[in-house]
Amino acid sequence: MRDKTEQILNAAMKVFIKKGLQATTQEIAKEAEVAEVTLFRKFTNKQNLFVTVIKNVLERQFNSQIARMANTEDTEAFLIKIIDNRLGTLSRNAPMVKMLISESLMGNLDEEVDLPNMIFSSLEKGLALHFENMGQIVDTGLVARHLGGIFVSQIIFKNDIPFHLLNEEEKIALVRKYAQSVIAIIK
Repeated sequence: MRDKTEQILNAAMKVFIKKGLQATTQEIAKEAEVAEVTLFRKFTNKQNLFVTVIKNVLERQFNSQIARMANTEDTEAFLIKIIDNRLGTLSRNAPMVKMLISESLMGNLDEEVDLPNMIFSSLEKGLALHFENMGQIVDTGLVARHLGGIFVSQIIFKNDIPFHLLNEEEKIALVRKYAQSVIAIIK
């Protein structure tokens, strides 16, 4: 049973990336090689399937590591970890991220899968935890917006080479520049 669910989730992600919310359950079922009734049995409707797919990916990719990173005692090292992690994840998942941003801007997403809000809220929580641990008072909303701008710009604006395909030296140099820009607004 779990295999069919995974099969449907993987197929749904592919179809949603291509077509956004305009994708039909028929197209998803065909991609998953299951009957449409099987899809409805497991997910009730297209919206439920979309939310499940997106939350599954985003929670696994965006929220799972930030609390652990927040315990880093050096703020620059903490920011470097966050920036490297997020840029890598967003870059590797660029087609899905672009689709989510597009759907979000059109007002088609519920708050629970609204990518910009999810990025912002997870960043703000992680930043608040870090600065609380450090005993610092920082405008975490401003810092989260700055980081969010960095992340979204890496996806939206054309890059010669996507972040995840840069060599380690190039990644480190870029991440350090971004971390320094964030530190400048904290001070």
